[in-house]
Amino acid sequence: MPTLPKLDVLSLELLGLTERDYTIYAALLQLGSAPLRRVAESTGVSRGTVHDTLKRLMSLGLVGYVDAKTHRHFQAEDPQRLRALATQREVAAQEARERIGKLLPELKELAGSAEHRPVVRYYDGDSGVRLLLEDVLAHTSKLKQKRYRVYSSAGIRDLIRHAWPQFSAARKRKGVTVRSLAIGEGGQTVGLDERKWLTRKESAPTYIFIYGRKTAYVAQDEKQRLFGVMIEDGDIARTQRLIFDTLWNQL
Repeated sequence: MPTLPKLDVLSLELLGLTERDYTIYAALLQLGSAPLRRVAESTGVSRGTVHDTLKRLMSLGLVGYVDAKTHRHFQAEDPQRLRALATQREVAAQEARERIGKLLPELKELAGSAEHRPVVRYYDGDSGVRLLLEDVLAHTSKLKQKRYRVYSSAGIRDLIRHAWPQFSAARKRKGVTVRSLAIGEGGQTVGLDERKWLTRKESAPTYIFIYGRKTAYVAQDEKQRLFGVMIEDGDIARTQRLIFDTLWNQL
């Protein structure tokens, strides 16, 4: 028998087929017409699995059968049926898009009803923390007062700088200002920023950003890799901003 032509997994998924579906369908094309037992022998698939697969292929219009005296003989439909199946799924997808489009206003209304619940996002590794820093600048640059607040800890300051060495330059290009409450030695102003020290003797394991409706926490995991957690909630951000500003004004 000739080698079965291959169809990639993505194309099969778009057709709603599995590799086993296609294997059994292609085998039937070669066999012409065959009982279940022969299909199983030809493909090396168990009879029970072949039986279930043939039922599925029949429901898709890819396989038909003829009842003989002793056995039911299965046969593959014309391969053009594969193209017809693709067209059917394309039409169904278009109809689904239209229906979803009509439902979007109601779905958005449902989402709006949950605005009181905070949104929490997790950022993993240097690349994730860079995305978090990008969010700090993108969100703050849209505020009426382009300023964020940060508890800057000497313990991980260099690690955060390593995640995005050009962060300060990007911040200044966007005209974003920052107030930093430093924890531990080190740190300096580089432009459009103000800095005060909570303490120069101790450090802390976490950076805390306060910007708009968001607060973000950056720390290290047990493998000393950076990770970040962002919470988007107006009340939490206001509370953190109140604490920060009270400390700032007392120093």
